[in-house]
Amino acid sequence: MKKLFFNLIYALLISALFLFMDKVYMLHNSHFIFNFTFLEFFKKMFLLVLLISIFQEKAIRLSLFFILILFSFFQYIHFEYFGRNIQGIEFYLFFTEINETFETLGSMLSLLDIPLAIMIISTLLIYLIDKRFSKNLYYFKYVKLLFLTTLIGVNLYIYTIINIQHKRLSHFHTKWICPMTHRHSSRNFFISLNYFIFGIIPQKLCTSKSNHPPLKKPLLLQSDMNRTVILFIGESLRYDKFNMEQNNSLTPKLRVMKNNHSILVKKIYSGGTATKVSVATLINRLKYPKSFLQITQEKNCLFKLAKENHLNTYFISRQEDSQLEMIRDTICPKYIDNFIYQEKFVTYIKPLGYDEDLQEVVEKLDILKPNNFIVLQHRGSHSPYEKQYPKAFKKHPNSYDNTVLYTDYTLSKLIQYIQKNIKNEVFFFYVSDHGEMFGEKGKRGHGTLDKEVYEVPLLMYTNSSDPLVKKTFNHIRSHYDLSNYILSLLGYSSDLLDKDKDIYILNSDIDAYSGYGIISIKNGKESNITIINNPL
Repeated sequence: MKKLFFNLIYALLISALFLFMDKVYMLHNSHFIFNFTFLEFFKKMFLLVLLISIFQEKAIRLSLFFILILFSFFQYIHFEYFGRNIQGIEFYLFFTEINETFETLGSMLSLLDIPLAIMIISTLLIYLIDKRFSKNLYYFKYVKLLFLTTLIGVNLYIYTIINIQHKRLSHFHTKWICPMTHRHSSRNFFISLNYFIFGIIPQKLCTSKSNHPPLKKPLLLQSDMNRTVILFIGESLRYDKFNMEQNNSLTPKLRVMKNNHSILVKKIYSGGTATKVSVATLINRLKYPKSFLQITQEKNCLFKLAKENHLNTYFISRQEDSQLEMIRDTICPKYIDNFIYQEKFVTYIKPLGYDEDLQEVVEKLDILKPNNFIVLQHRGSHSPYEKQYPKAFKKHPNSYDNTVLYTDYTLSKLIQYIQKNIKNEVFFFYVSDHGEMFGEKGKRGHGTLDKEVYEVPLLMYTNSSDPLVKKTFNHIRSHYDLSNYILSLLGYSSDLLDKDKDIYILNSDIDAYSGYGIISIKNGKESNITIINNPL
């Protein structure tokens, strides 16, 4: 028991060192975000190090620790260049696009200083800790079998999620196959590597080459547009609740604005039935299923393209930092000048804790100026619904309806502020990420290919005098179309005006393991949705 005590101290010191590595790198690179909780530290790092500590062979112990350091090192280098975590698809690109890979690696050599210093110092400190404690450690005879069983068990679980259990991807399942902020760098590397091995490789071996390659980078057509473009991403708002002809009591203020022709409103189709998918679709102009390669290439990312055309970029969200961990890596955060989430609101205002705070932050920052691209995100109709609005808006017995009424208030107030304070050309879009089920077909929430989830409202306000604006608005039928329109407003080419098209609606994951739907439009007529590989 005395020796086991030394194992605990040994595991504690080395685990703390791994955490310290990420904390040090976070001070160097603002795009790298790490805030390990005690529970995560104990479950994901301390127990692993404790298991490794009972290996009798010093070479095996140190080799395993060095592998973890290498995992972190590779993540640091990737953050130096791309500003985000390594995705599974990038392992595939490493082997299939070898020339471009080496060109990229060559440009990374000048960025190695800090990551290399962290790796060398950490390796040295682990060696010294091991040297100090190795004689007093408790060694377990069957530790190799235990370690191998644990590793196989974790990998089998990941394989099950990717290949068998991919029905409705919950947040719990997703974090086992996707890297996330606030997780250790070595953990994220391991997750992406496993996704490559158990998800991407089998898919590439068992299926023919994709018929849908990543979209090419759009052409720059215009600079210095003297225009403000605002995309407001709503949360869990289904179209039928926002339908101003059928639900007058839920949208009284916006209905007046619509009748006065101040705004345009219509139904469109979401890019996905979960926030992480629909937001990725909007920001990256995703047209087809299995588009993670297009995301990692960043050639169609609105934030990057806006920066390349010399616009200032903002992402301001009423969501908490932890609630953004699933989307951060898909929106090219390196190209966002100001990334502000709920916890940062106190820097600018005294928050009320409701969506009204979003406008207060916008006013305080004074960002409604020419050549700015602004993305806003609110809590909207996110569950629990009763916590998303002040008591004054408790007008209906259904708490979800009250969230819609509050959205009507906050949106109309923001549009009125924009009308009064922006003199240059402005385009303002509000679109929901997805809808919500309330018991239809025995389902609740979202993440399913049902019309209540993929039919969402789109609202537009503009002071533009261009006679083509309304015609163009009428052509928007999906998140992908909206992304194209915004792309054109940022000064780039787009294919928005295609009349005949297939609209792809992903379910709860970008790689379409949980299925997707297709709605075809020919000669102005829409087909019923065709569900592909839907497990529900």
